[in-house]
Amino acid sequence: MAQPAVIEGFAMFTYRSLTAADAQGWREIFVTGVKNFPTGFLMTPAEVDGLTMERCQAILDAGGTRGIFEGELLAGFCGYRQFQPIRIRHRGEIGPFFVMENFHGSGAAQALMAGVVEEAKGAGVEQLELSVAQRNHRAIAFYERQGFVRYGAHPDAVRDEEADGSGFLYRRLL
Repeated sequence: MAQPAVIEGFAMFTYRSLTAADAQGWREIFVTGVKNFPTGFLMTPAEVDGLTMERCQAILDAGGTRGIFEGELLAGFCGYRQFQPIRIRHRGEIGPFFVMENFHGSGAAQALMAGVVEEAKGAGVEQLELSVAQRNHRAIAFYERQGFVRYGAHPDAVRDEEADGSGFLYRRLL
């Protein structure tokens, strides 16, 4: 589990694992993200609206969610997990990845990514992977600036009534 850490080059932010104590702030950010940036999430607004506080606490206590904070304020979050079977333990997966709009351009997203990368390297991860909706151009540009390289596509990845639900597969060698 990620211990609180100030990320080098991003002194105003702190990176750490989220716990049940963070559930209210995390839920508020999650709801905002799904409603304002639906291509960045797999859940629909109706599904997120149905998340109880108890369910949010359980999700965070499972240990797969990291947060970036400015002081006490949760600015964004990222799902992160290292694969556990020995033959794929060199790989990690991230997503969803979201930073509140009022923190866009502040360095919060870069600090969150730097925190995940630092944690992954410390655990022996050599390759981070993610998938992103083909129409999520802002996220694609961010991931590519962060050193992720597209290596494939996943047709019919998400069933979406509004558009083609195909996704791109990205990886970053650490």
